[in-house]
Amino acid sequence: MIELWEAMGFIRYPLTMSSVIIVALVLYSTVRLFEGDARPLPMTKTFMDSVLFWGGFSLITGILGTLVGIVVAAQSIERAGTVAPTLVWGGIKVALYSSVFGLLVLAVSSLAWFVLHLRWRFLSSREVMHGSH
Repeated sequence: MIELWEAMGFIRYPLTMSSVIIVALVLYSTVRLFEGDARPLPMTKTFMDSVLFWGGFSLITGILGTLVGIVVAAQSIERAGTVAPTLVWGGIKVALYSSVFGLLVLAVSSLAWFVLHLRWRFLSSREVMHGSH
């Protein structure tokens, strides 16, 4: 696991930052939407929707890390001349780590957003029903 962390290079920092932000936003939104007297407040929706933004940011950052990694690998191959195919594919594999991590963060944040969004819609419809009586 440490090797994976080190292999992602500098891109691991924005990926980690966005992951921490997502966890904080999910926790905040969960508390606000599942507390006893929960109401669909606009600020809560803003925080909830930010989860999806940061998930997308993670994916874009991961792809950027992969592209930078492939460019660096290509430069190294160009300087070295002839390189074994296993070495090339090993470099590409390492370059893909950041994309995979970004995609995983997006998947988890999308699922969290979906659950929060369902709760938001439930609270909104409940408020409309109680307001109309």
